[in-house]
Amino acid sequence: MNFHPERYQLRKAAGLYWLIDMEQPGVPYRKPVPLNETGAQICEMVMENMNQEMIAKKLSETYGISYDEALEDVNVFLQRLSQQDINI
Repeated sequence: MNFHPERYQLRKAAGLYWLIDMEQPGVPYRKPVPLNETGAQICEMVMENMNQEMIAKKLSETYGISYDEALEDVNVFLQRLSQQDINI
């Protein structure tokens, strides 16, 4: 995982976090992706060059869930972004 800070930026507005593609061509317009707090935390950890395992460990400790559950959640989240052609 390599976050591309020049391509994607994370912003908070209107009570949500938004992942914005800064290099889109404009046509077709790609809307910013709304994220909840956990999704934003995962993106921030990717920006800090943490891998899936490190992110899962941190989420496990923060939310009191099992490491395996946290790892599955991280992988599903990143797969959903990838399905939208967002590869952070």
